[in-house]
Amino acid sequence: MEQFSMIKAQLNEALKNKLEAAQCISGHLECRLYPSLLLTLRGQKADGKPFFFWEPDRQLNKLLDRYQATEAPHAVAFTISINLEHNHFVYNIISSEEAAAQKDKEARDHEAEETRRLQELKQMLLARNTAYGRELAEQVATALAQGALCYGHRDYCGMGLEKNASGNYVYAAVWDGWLEPVHTFHTREAFVQWLAVQSDASLSRVDEPDTWLWNNQVINRERLEEFVNRGRNNL
Repeated sequence: MEQFSMIKAQLNEALKNKLEAAQCISGHLECRLYPSLLLTLRGQKADGKPFFFWEPDRQLNKLLDRYQATEAPHAVAFTISINLEHNHFVYNIISSEEAAAQKDKEARDHEAEETRRLQELKQMLLARNTAYGRELAEQVATALAQGALCYGHRDYCGMGLEKNASGNYVYAAVWDGWLEPVHTFHTREAFVQWLAVQSDASLSRVDEPDTWLWNNQVINRERLEEFVNRGRNNL
């Protein structure tokens, strides 16, 4: 243990000198050993501003290697928190078991956060349940005579509307700018009746098992009104 204490003393002195040279009052060193070596050292100045050390330090690296070999041979990482005002150095060795437990916790936390986010998104979308109404539906039907309502980029482009070459009105999924019909309406009246009772909620796709589709480039009131106004300007 005497040898180990000497290594720590040397390492503490090297870190102290490095931080003081940068006019820092505290610092934090993290050395990750697996799956690849990653060494970071940051300090904090008296005014609270952070300071990052980018230049490698061969002497410090040698001391860290010796510390790892003697005191943390089975660690996957270790950290050193430094408070120069109190000459306080706190070492924390992270074993493979602790790292695995931390990774598992982070995965569970991420899953819980994603579940919460989706629940909030669904509630927000379902609250937008005001029907578009017949007036807007009629205006959209008229504007579709001039061209389709859809995005035209690569891959999935969301949902779109068009009046096709056969004179049918189509609600479609759009891929690479091409519309793949989901619902086809053979008369203007059938399309208007359908669209008039729809809302941002009903067209949000929150009923899809794949949550990536929820509110992803869907038809909504904002797009419909922009489409109608654009059609008027082109007249």
